[in-house]
Amino acid sequence: MKKNLTTFLIILVVLTILGVGGFFIFKSKKPAEEEPVTPESEGVLIKTTLEERPFVTLTPRTDGRELTLEISRVKNAQTIEYELVYLSAGLSRGVIGSIDLDGEAAVERKLLLGTCSRDVCKYDEDVTEGTLTLRFRGSDGVRKFIADFHLQQGDKILTSIDNNFQLEGTISPTTFYLTMPTVGLPREIEGQPVSEIYGVFTAGSKTIKSGIVNLALIEENPDVALYSWDGRAWQVEEEDFKTDGKTLSASVGQLAAFMAIATTKTPTE
Repeated sequence: MKKNLTTFLIILVVLTILGVGGFFIFKSKKPAEEEPVTPESEGVLIKTTLEERPFVTLTPRTDGRELTLEISRVKNAQTIEYELVYLSAGLSRGVIGSIDLDGEAAVERKLLLGTCSRDVCKYDEDVTEGTLTLRFRGSDGVRKFIADFHLQQGDKILTSIDNNFQLEGTISPTTFYLTMPTVGLPREIEGQPVSEIYGVFTAGSKTIKSGIVNLALIEENPDVALYSWDGRAWQVEEEDFKTDGKTLSASVGQLAAFMAIATTKTPTE
């Protein structure tokens, strides 16, 4: 009897030691909580005219899993901070980064809509819209710009998030298209802009059949023209052009950046 009791007590002590030790082993493996990230102060925000703003584009990859961010006409900045925020399955996702400039006037970055580890990628699904925020930091302060984008596939009408721009026509049902304000101009243009400048970007064909652009004007003006940027020069879109002073429409043959200009002056290349 005493032998059995002694054996039981030994086993109980051993189990107690193992249990306590196991607790501390488990506890020691618990990951430490991440320190909260404190965003850098925006500092002095500088108002920037349209002519001084950068030209910004987002082009979706053929599978829609990645966006190519291109920024040109960069002025008075040492660094660029970018923040891409979007919804996937009802959850907010994002891509953030910073670019140190060395006198560069144009930069490019690939923004993956998902995460990759050891060549294995997990993509965010059902991304259709989001917001791009850019901060250009220079010695005189910060220039901040925000642009909402609309990512579409299989739709017959391409639209901006604010619905002030629409492009309808025969396009590929399997290609991804992205519509957004381009923040600034690709090249200066004479005349008074009377609309925001919107761009439609794709990695596929830029040709569109029976294309019609509808663009809302910032201020009512019956004397306007629709101009498009084809990557080299500004082109006036005169075919089937019409306006009621509040909106305008015209036939177009390819994807581009589009803007309405008051016709008091003639734009030059």
